[in-house]
Amino acid sequence: MKMFNISRLQIIHSLGKRCNSVYSVEKVLSEENLKRAAAKFANMKPIRLQTHAPYKRAAVLIPLCVVDKKVSLLYTLRAPHLKTHRGQVSFPGGMMDSKDRTLEDTALRETREELGLDEKKVRIWGRGQLIVTRGDMSVLPVIGEIKKELCLDSLKVNQGEVEQVFTVTLEELCNPKRMGYTQFREGFSTPVFMVGPKKIWGLTALITNAFLKSLLPSSAYSHRIKYVPLVTVGGNRYFGHL
Repeated sequence: MKMFNISRLQIIHSLGKRCNSVYSVEKVLSEENLKRAAAKFANMKPIRLQTHAPYKRAAVLIPLCVVDKKVSLLYTLRAPHLKTHRGQVSFPGGMMDSKDRTLEDTALRETREELGLDEKKVRIWGRGQLIVTRGDMSVLPVIGEIKKELCLDSLKVNQGEVEQVFTVTLEELCNPKRMGYTQFREGFSTPVFMVGPKKIWGLTALITNAFLKSLLPSSAYSHRIKYVPLVTVGGNRYFGHL
C-alpha cells in the first residue's frame, strides 16, 4: 500500500458537494470548523484528579487524520513490556525534555519517535488545558492534523514503545453502542469507548471525549457520564473530567 500524495484541500475538493454528513472530510476538516474546534478545546474545563501541582510535564498529540476517505483519530497500543500503562490504548506522546521549547514540540517529537511521522507532515491547530493526573505529572493535549491521507503501513513504528497503531473513524467513536463509562471506588467516573476488542479508557478517553465535543455538534456526539466529581484547589472547583 502507498501513502496518497494529496493535500487536505485536495481531499476535500475531490469529494465534492455531495458530502453532507457531519462526519465528512469536507465539513470536519474545513478551516472554519477546525479553528472553531481549536478555540473551544482551548477553553475546555480544567481536569484535575488531585489537588497538588505535579512537577513533571508531558504532552500528547491528538492525531486527526483521513484514512480511506474517512476522518479518524489515530491511537497506539502501548508495548506490553513497558513499565507504565503497558498494553493500554493511548495517543502518541510523552515527557517534555530539555530540547523541547514548548509542549507542542514535545507532542510532535514523541510522535516522530513512536511512529516515524515527520513533524512537517502535521499541522498543529491548538491545545487544551493542562490535565493534572493522579500521579506526579500534568499532560497537555495538542490537536494535530496529519496533512495527507494516511496509510498506516507507511509509518515506521517503534516496537520498543508501540505494539500496534490503529485508527477509529469519528462515526464509530460517536456510535452510542461504543460508549460506556467506568465508575471508580474513589467516587469519580470516566468515559470509555469500546472499539472491537480494544478499550479506550482513562486519560485517553477523557481527552477523546473533550475533543469530540469541541470538534462536532452535539447532535453528532453526546456522551453522558453518570457522575462528575469536583476537586477543590485554592477555593476553586475543578471538574474531575469532562
